[in-house]
Amino acid sequence: MNNDCLEVDELILELADYKNNYADVAAEQLFRKCSISWEAYQYLQDRVHDAWIPNTARQQLRQIIKRIQVQIHQSREYGWAYEKS
Repeated sequence: MNNDCLEVDELILELADYKNNYADVAAEQLFRKCSISWEAYQYLQDRVHDAWIPNTARQQLRQIIKRIQVQIHQSREYGWAYEKS
């Protein structure tokens, strides 16, 4: 779990960096990581409220969380199991 949390923190830092040309890549990596790791997803939900995160990055984090919530809802709706790793 610690590795997942560290990776989430690194990706949030990349996403929050205004001068980073790879923020979109970081957002996609964050989405993928949190889509396959329940602990990373929960950790992201906790981190989205951190005061140091710029509003633009916070909005992207909320969009990522919403996309994952939609996936979870769809998987439950259609009987797919969301694996808690």
